Amino acid sequence: MNTRLVSARGAEVPLAFALQGRRVTIGREDDNMVQLPHEKVSKHHAVIQDESEGWVIQDLQSTNGTLVNGKPVQRVRLVDGDRVTLGPFELVFEENAPSADWVPSHMLDLSSEVHDATIHIPKPPKTE
Repeated sequence: MNTRLVSARGAEVPLAFALQGRRVTIGREDDNMVQLPHEKVSKHHAVIQDESEGWVIQDLQSTNGTLVNGKPVQRVRLVDGDRVTLGPFELVFEENAPSADWVPSHMLDLSSEVHDATIHIPKPPKTE
């Protein structure tokens, strides 16, 4: 069974994050299994776990919250087709995805603007 989060239809950058193992962390820091480096995504935003009742998403006290199908959640079981919103990202939870027609993503963007907002890099003093 291939379970994944994919970018919602119409997104400019197609994303597909495989949910492998029993616990998948999501956040802007590089120690997360799904890295979404954006200032509206917390360093450690949410976790998705494979539990006896199925896949469950839990918000990790993130600043901007986790939404499932447009509603804020603390902890909820995911079902195929649920839309998960983390900051500006809307991802669709899919179970039983075909394995041959997609390549897993690992992170979305490491542009200097986002990277600087994620990790404080002191700027050199201005010289006149």
